[in-house]
Amino acid sequence: MMQAVILAGGRGTRLSAVWADRPKALVPVAGRPFLEWQLDWLARGGVRRVHIAGGHMADRIEAWLDSPEAPRALSLTISREPAPLGTGGGLKYAEPGIASDPFLALNGDSLLPGLDFQSLGKAWRSISNDWKQPPAMLAVTRIEEAGRYGTVEFDEGKRVTAFREKAKRESGWVNGGVYVIPRRLLAQLEPGRNLSLETDVFPSLAAQGLLAVFPAPPPLLDMGTPEGIAAMEQYLARL
Repeated sequence: MMQAVILAGGRGTRLSAVWADRPKALVPVAGRPFLEWQLDWLARGGVRRVHIAGGHMADRIEAWLDSPEAPRALSLTISREPAPLGTGGGLKYAEPGIASDPFLALNGDSLLPGLDFQSLGKAWRSISNDWKQPPAMLAVTRIEEAGRYGTVEFDEGKRVTAFREKAKRESGWVNGGVYVIPRRLLAQLEPGRNLSLETDVFPSLAAQGLLAVFPAPPPLLDMGTPEGIAAMEQYLARL
């Protein structure tokens, strides 16, 4: 199974009014730090090695990893970016800690609980054999009111053809926050530059025909706002 990289460098500005003393990864969700939920999700999916690409208050995450609360069934490492670098720049900074090829990358504020990580890996390998060179792969899921996220369009061969900006749409395919990335693609990222995977890296890969999708069942849970945390807690309470 691939190593996973959790992109946990963001400041969590929409939560800072309530949780100013901790990074977003350690904000409590249903009585547990959100990072713990993510690590459990990865472990259930067969992942055993996780690198955390930290940034804002990464020292608090490091302290938590050394505490008895942190899961011991996983091999956990962390890096701390020296300045805000975005999801793409933060991933490039974490490159020395990435040991597998390809690897998983996950947004640090969401869960896609219906995603099967084993099937995701098999789909990437299958497409890599058929395409001229191995692409990056984006997990997508279909939701109602998709326009508040922006949508992803793709063809019958699962190749991304377009990203659509937020607009009033009743439903559509949206970015699920989980990616399979070949290590060679990291070589295309400029060190020290603030880059967004969503707005800089993925559109460029799609234009080159090097971005595929893997459809996954809903829901997509996002804890980036107090409302998102409440919805996530409602879902987790039913498990």
